[in-house]
Amino acid sequence: MKTLLLAASLAAVLTGCGEPVAQCGVYAIGPSQIKQLLQENKADPAPGRLEKSQLPADFPGHLLDKDGYYRGMQVYCKIDEAKAALSAQSKTDWLVYELSTDWQNGVYKADDDAFHLKATTPIKQAVQ
Repeated sequence: MKTLLLAASLAAVLTGCGEPVAQCGVYAIGPSQIKQLLQENKADPAPGRLEKSQLPADFPGHLLDKDGYYRGMQVYCKIDEAKAALSAQSKTDWLVYELSTDWQNGVYKADDDAFHLKATTPIKQAVQ
């Protein structure tokens, strides 16, 4: 019984990225121009999950989940994971950004098996 409880407790604190929640930051990738906007206090926050009615009429349908919501910006637990996403997507003029939320409260696993922001969140800083 103790083993079962210990296993359940451990599963509860681990995220899909394999790290304990306490060791996860929340990182996203975006155009390098955001860094300058942050310095000027003009950067828009990173978008979270939104109803289709809150999106422009020409919003790309492939970015919507099965319920018709925009999933929110995709996020990563570790800086290295975000850097790997930059590389995999061949984004040459993009950077990694730290967001002002925590993994446990600000992130969810969406129907695309990736992690996304639950709510619109300020961008804290560029990390590269």
